[in-house]
Amino acid sequence: MATKKKNKGILKKVLIIVSGLAFVFFSVSAVVNMIINPQTPVSTGNETPGGDDLMDSQIEREIAGYQSVIDDEPENRFALERLVELNLQRGDLQGALPHMEKLAEVHPEDERYQEVLGIIRQGLEEQQNPPSEVPITPETPENGE
Repeated sequence: MATKKKNKGILKKVLIIVSGLAFVFFSVSAVVNMIINPQTPVSTGNETPGGDDLMDSQIEREIAGYQSVIDDEPENRFALERLVELNLQRGDLQGALPHMEKLAEVHPEDERYQEVLGIIRQGLEEQQNPPSEVPITPETPENGE
C-alpha cells in the first residue's frame, strides 16, 4: 500500500515536470518561429487614396439608415446617439446639433447629453466667430533703454 502511494507521488511529479517542460518548449518554439519568420502587416485598405471617400460614403449610408429610424421613431435613443456620433466623425457640428438637442430634451436626467450639447454649441459658436489672432511681438523697452 505504501509503495502504491509512493509510486503515485513519483508519477505525479514526473507528469508535472514533463508538462512544464512541454509548455516551455512550445512557448520558446513559437517565439523563435516569430523571430525567424516575421509576418508582414496586412493592409486594411484604408491606405488607398480613395479610402477617405469610401469611409465618407459608408458614414453617409449609416446616417441615412439611422435617419429613417428617426422618421419612424423620433425618440429612438440609440439612433439619435449614432446620428450624433456619425455627424461628429465627419466634423458636422450643425448636423449633430438637432439630434443632441432631442436627446437632451427626451432624457433630461442624463447629464452627459447636456454636457455634449454644450460642447457642440460652443464649437459652433467658435466656428462662426473664430478668435482673432493677436500678433505676439516682443516687448520693446520705452525710452530706448
